Amino acid sequence: MSSPTKSELPKVPTPLKNELAQFDSTKMKHAETLEKNPLPSKDEGFERSKLKSTETHEKTVLPNADDVVQEKIHQNIVSGVETFDKTALHHTETKEKAVLPGPEIIEQEKGHQKLVQGIENFDTSNLKHAETLEKNPLPTKEAIAMEKSAA
Repeated sequence: MSSPTKSELPKVPTPLKNELAQFDSTKMKHAETLEKNPLPSKDEGFERSKLKSTETHEKTVLPNADDVVQEKIHQNIVSGVETFDKTALHHTETKEKAVLPGPEIIEQEKGHQKLVQGIENFDTSNLKHAETLEKNPLPTKEAIAMEKSAA
């Protein structure tokens, strides 16, 4: 297995390159690593008798019939798209049709526009002053008090 050429290596984005170039290692803090579970060294010796024996089971999950069918369908679709013959297609021109409104709709819009225009251009100077008369006045405090005392 040979090492990859420079062109085969992944490209590093420019912002990341700039950030790495400007990195200041003096701002880093010193940290000491601690081994929480150290392995025995050669000096201590290694006793196989202290190890527990275990059995390893290799499990290979084979696809069921449904998975195989779905994969075949997917492969057929992908291969059909990849091997599609574009020369068998015919060139077509799309025609866009603009649907114009009918005479009834035009008349409705004209009537609506006249109504809105009449409201906007209404002259309020032609209105007469009117007095408002209460035909059903509310009772006064005295009348309410008299009714309470009578009941």
